[in-house]
Amino acid sequence: MAALATTKVEATGVDLSVEHVRAAHEWWGELANARFVHADVVEYLSTTRYRWDVAYSIWGAVWFTDPEVLLPLVRDRLEPGGRLVFSQAPPVPGAYGVQGVYANGFRGQRVWVHRWAYEPDGWMEILGGHGFVDVRAWVEPAPEFDHLGTLIVTAHRPR
Repeated sequence: MAALATTKVEATGVDLSVEHVRAAHEWWGELANARFVHADVVEYLSTTRYRWDVAYSIWGAVWFTDPEVLLPLVRDRLEPGGRLVFSQAPPVPGAYGVQGVYANGFRGQRVWVHRWAYEPDGWMEILGGHGFVDVRAWVEPAPEFDHLGTLIVTAHRPR
């Protein structure tokens, strides 16, 4: 996001982690075109008036937010023809949909998160069902044999 802002693109980053937002301000706070927002992405998209040409999530909000809630909000905040791009880990074979995981390494206070994992065809169907078009989804293999690749998905809001 900050890399885009250095090219004079108006860019907004939203993160639930106060530490991530603090670090972004520390590293990139001087960029005139960058906004760093500490918020839940669903709440933010539900209340903002901003619209974007592109929304992207790099191992982030799309992975950790119910697509039935998030995708309509993203679609509505994109300009006509706007693009959604996201990446995350591919699903564990046979384990699709919402999955819970403890986020603190099984130590101390209970902290859990949910992740949504689907095969590329599943994401294509979900996005199409939410009005996105030109949907592409694939797993980009890792450079090393037998290592985890990255699921990449692109979709557009209709014009």
